[in-house]
Amino acid sequence: MTDATLDTSRDTAPTAAATSQNIPPSLSETLFKLCAETLPLPGHATLLDGLRKAGGPEFSPRVSRGGWFRPGRILDAEGNCVAEDALAWLEQAWLEADEDGDSFLERHAEAGYVLTLQQGVSHYLVAPWGKGAAEFLQLEIEELQEVSSHVLGAGGETPLTAEALLDRPPRAPAPTPLGEPRYLLRRLTDIAQFVGRIQEQAGKPAPILRFLADWQASSAGQQRRFCDHWVLALTEHLDRYHQTRYGATPVAAHAPVWTGIPANRGTLLARELHDFDRAAGYGFAWYFHMVGSRRVPRSIAPVIAADLADGMAYLPERDAALVLAWVREAYTA
Repeated sequence: MTDATLDTSRDTAPTAAATSQNIPPSLSETLFKLCAETLPLPGHATLLDGLRKAGGPEFSPRVSRGGWFRPGRILDAEGNCVAEDALAWLEQAWLEADEDGDSFLERHAEAGYVLTLQQGVSHYLVAPWGKGAAEFLQLEIEELQEVSSHVLGAGGETPLTAEALLDRPPRAPAPTPLGEPRYLLRRLTDIAQFVGRIQEQAGKPAPILRFLADWQASSAGQQRRFCDHWVLALTEHLDRYHQTRYGATPVAAHAPVWTGIPANRGTLLARELHDFDRAAGYGFAWYFHMVGSRRVPRSIAPVIAADLADGMAYLPERDAALVLAWVREAYTA
């Protein structure tokens, strides 16, 4: 999975859940140190081995999401650093140019300044500590590599905002690596504690709560751990009352392609559901991909309900009950 986005937020200290009895007090400090000292490798073997030797939990890689960039530095034509924080420099220079694109280019286009980017991949690792769907630690680590992006003003078009100066011109040369990749600890979270915060929020219950409850009640939850197949993309923001709101969206570790035929019913549909589950690696996977990622078309749910009403029994009772509940009251995860 990829996130083809430009993250314009500045590097900040990693966020983490408040003190949790499932997170050893020294674990965050250990992870900071390991991330600073370890060269990224596929599978993160060196990092995980170091964590294991330090007595940390047994984390397993689950999902990686790449394709995003964060503003890096400003370099002069000789490669000397003009500013460590490119976005802050651009915003200040934009103000000094009276927020006028032509004035900005007149001041800086001939300087040959080069904007660098931090090319990023977000890695999600998990360590279960219980049997419940939310009973696991989730470790988020960024893998960053600085690359040269483009010469400021090289595109020839007048920028309308400071942020527009971050956009690579269509004909700019391919980015060039300027150093080795590095790890940055983003967040260490006790998911059970985070989900507890979501449960305590006022207002309509968050869809993720039902998603996790459905997993626990399904045949999938009876056989497999949730974090074997899914992670959660976590969010925190202030609402209009300046209260922190917490959110979580399920992200599949592996998402098979649905190849079913819309008109199929009965035995043919049952076979399509089974084939999808087999490709995903666990039973009832099609339901969670229908609800959580829409990889499976939602139009099949009422068809399955009709088959069940006709006495066809190709789903376990616990799973059939969840499908019928979803048909009565659908939700999004």
